[in-house]
Amino acid sequence: MKHVIDIPEDVKTTSGKTAPQPYRPVADVTPELAQIVVYYPEGSVPATIYVDRELQSVLLPGQFTVLCAAPGAHAVESWFNDHPAYQGKQNPLQQLNAESAQTYFIQVNPGTSGNTAALEERSRAEALLSKMHKQTKIINRASQVKTCDYVNNSGVVLIQEQVLFRFAASNAAGIFAESRNKLDEVVKFTKKANNVSEIQIVGYTDAIGSREANQRLSEARADTVRSLLIEKGIKPELINNTTGKGIAQSAEGCGTSASQQAAGCNVNSRRVEILVKSH
Repeated sequence: MKHVIDIPEDVKTTSGKTAPQPYRPVADVTPELAQIVVYYPEGSVPATIYVDRELQSVLLPGQFTVLCAAPGAHAVESWFNDHPAYQGKQNPLQQLNAESAQTYFIQVNPGTSGNTAALEERSRAEALLSKMHKQTKIINRASQVKTCDYVNNSGVVLIQEQVLFRFAASNAAGIFAESRNKLDEVVKFTKKANNVSEIQIVGYTDAIGSREANQRLSEARADTVRSLLIEKGIKPELINNTTGKGIAQSAEGCGTSASQQAAGCNVNSRRVEILVKSH
């Protein structure tokens, strides 16, 4: 029998269904930030994640969350059955001394009460994370959490997000609610930054249907995201690299019939990737 794990009633969640997002190795962050990956491989009850005494997320077994904060000391903890005392808010027990441009992995170990979070090496953490999915339902309330800004191999600062579409959809109505929030984050970042040089948009599809149809669909999805960014106030001249690449590599070998549209490899292939590049 499959057991249902309930999220506390007082935790605010996003509405609607969102597609599962598998873990992808995180890139290096800029010197102004430190990055923290909190993951919960197995257990029986939800784990509430606090950052500096404020709610960041609630993880179910098999979920992870990625957050960034300014370098320095931060209380990052997981608590089981914290209601109604909220000890994680009132009495944090441990601090992470986060250094500039560093990434930390914190594992939530099984338990039913108290805090079980512990630092783990990246290689061991990512071996477990490869089978896990990102937490997308809980709305962050931690004021010290910041949007992660990444550095690529050539040293150019960037922020990267992906927008997921429903099966066969290419219009704005076909975008998942959580992905709409990501669009807003991209807009907010771009408007605040004073050195953005380019926004690159690349559309992809699942493996269902012909390659010709999927090529057109990927281009339409990319065009939709471009239009939405412009509607939200992004200058059109910044978005001069919009392309569709057809079937995503992540869909190769996945099911190709319509009955397999819910397969994870297909769901996560119906996407548009947004890359904001800075000087």
